[in-house]
Amino acid sequence: MVARIGKTIDQLKTGEQAYFAKTLSEADMLLFSGVTGDVNQLPVNEEFAKKTRYGRRIAHGMLTASFITNIVGMHLPGYGSTMASQSVRFVHPVYVGDTIEVGLTLTEIFPNENQVHFQALGKNQDGVQVMVASGVIIPPRPLN
Repeated sequence: MVARIGKTIDQLKTGEQAYFAKTLSEADMLLFSGVTGDVNQLPVNEEFAKKTRYGRRIAHGMLTASFITNIVGMHLPGYGSTMASQSVRFVHPVYVGDTIEVGLTLTEIFPNENQVHFQALGKNQDGVQVMVASGVIIPPRPLN
């Protein structure tokens, strides 16, 4: 098997974009709780959530934010990339059954540091913004 890598720093361009969309299922919510050990009652207990300001269960914020890593690791720059930092602001709740689309745009490229800055925006199926993020990606180096 030949190792594949994503785009290297010299192949990336400021303004380049990539997207990922997913409909959050019950299984996604439960698996995230199981993997992280985060069993906060707001995402996992419907009866509890009904009594909150949301009126129903909401997704873990970091589940939604993790969609950014799909873009970084699979699409832009792609295989071999790592996230150096990420800052996220959640602006609207995400519910089971919502379809979330995250768009990521490369905003600055620093070839000498092999780093790329990005901005990301997440929206639900109604076009409502649910998340704003930024961060730093380390793209793969060429395989020798």
